[in-house]
Amino acid sequence: MSNSPATSVFTLLDIGKSLQRMISTHYHKPYWIKTEIAKLNVYTKSGHCYPDLVEKQNGQVLAQMRAIIWSDTFKIISKQFEDVTRKPLSEGMTVMILAKVTYHPNYGFSLNIVDIDASFTLGEMAKEKLESLKRLKTESLFDLNKTLTFPKVPKRIAIISVETSKGYQDFLNIISHNKYGFKFELELFPALLQGDKAITSISEALELIKTRTSEFDAVTIIRGGGGDVGLSCYDSFILASKVARFPLPVISGIGHSTNETLVEMVTYTNKITPTDVAYFFIDRFMDCLEELNMLHSDFNRLVKYKLKEEQFELKALHQKFKSQVDTLLQRHDFMLKQQRQRIKSTLPSYVRSRFDSLTQLSFQLKFMTKQGFQTENQQLKRLSNTLKRETSDVLVNNHNTLNYLSSNLKLLSPEQILKRGYTLNLVNDKIIKSASDLKTGDQLKTMFADGYAESKVIKTKLNGKN
Repeated sequence: MSNSPATSVFTLLDIGKSLQRMISTHYHKPYWIKTEIAKLNVYTKSGHCYPDLVEKQNGQVLAQMRAIIWSDTFKIISKQFEDVTRKPLSEGMTVMILAKVTYHPNYGFSLNIVDIDASFTLGEMAKEKLESLKRLKTESLFDLNKTLTFPKVPKRIAIISVETSKGYQDFLNIISHNKYGFKFELELFPALLQGDKAITSISEALELIKTRTSEFDAVTIIRGGGGDVGLSCYDSFILASKVARFPLPVISGIGHSTNETLVEMVTYTNKITPTDVAYFFIDRFMDCLEELNMLHSDFNRLVKYKLKEEQFELKALHQKFKSQVDTLLQRHDFMLKQQRQRIKSTLPSYVRSRFDSLTQLSFQLKFMTKQGFQTENQQLKRLSNTLKRETSDVLVNNHNTLNYLSSNLKLLSPEQILKRGYTLNLVNDKIIKSASDLKTGDQLKTMFADGYAESKVIKTKLNGKN
């Protein structure tokens, strides 16, 4: 470069201060800016937040800038945002920020965020929810889970929850200690129930249950003991579509009563709390029991009705036969009397000569009539006895079938299994299904039909290995 007097040379600081003056002159007031948070970058030590902002169109980045929210401002903005949206400020959100454009020679260009319009984000979330709802209906997923046939006795239940949550404990307490003594087979599939990671966690639990659908009658997603914050994951189209397509009926009870989420909308049925879900399953057992009682009553009533009907027909048949026999006897008697009169009036001699034969014929006729009556009466008795015997056999067979089914149900109950000599081993109230679940020193609790015993594991052996 020539060192002619006309050539101007600027320092880096000169350029930086010039840009600083120009930006402070032209951008002297804060501006509302619509943007997406690509990365939040919160530093817990200082409390400052350095979000990376981006604008995209059809997946392509049109613009990106670095911003800053000072710690005191970040605390205020975060609390206000969460109070309005019921969701913490997080990456991937479209937000409306109020920011000052600044430039410093040392730190470069930056947007100093002083406020965030939470109502705008709330509107964007509502808009996204409506679009997802429309898509669920367009793809015929909205009512898909509701069309599944719910089992009459939902005994085997897969639970997606957190073992330490209050809602899960309430559910267990009610369903395990129901006053009717109904026994349920429950298995917990732990998952995160709120926050951004909940979508993946719940989806993974559903996929695991899907590989064992033959082992369960229904699935329930229960959450309790927390507020409504973090529930936006249940408005995710991905999670809602997985629930809608699930091959087993899904019952939701995520513990809130306002703004029904997409997941709750697409489940087989939605209950507000885990307690309501527990009572729902108990009520289905009661419905089945009442149906069985009604069938039993209907069967008894039908048998009694058929017996009365057969008895009435027998009586009617007996009366009809008796009436016909009486009429026949009266007719023959009348005919005999007429014959006697004719014989006496016209042929006295003939009457005398044939009197003995007619008398004999009369005796024979009476004997045959009486014998015929006795034969028919015996036949009626045999028919009556056969009907009673067959009816009794039907009643006995049905009664034996009911007793057999009842005995089988009793034999399959856990109490009867324990009485047959089997035992149940638990460690920390968790059922032990394999020796691999035990380790030396575990406190083992062995349940018998009449009590339990506690012991300590000294040694375990599996497949010939110590």
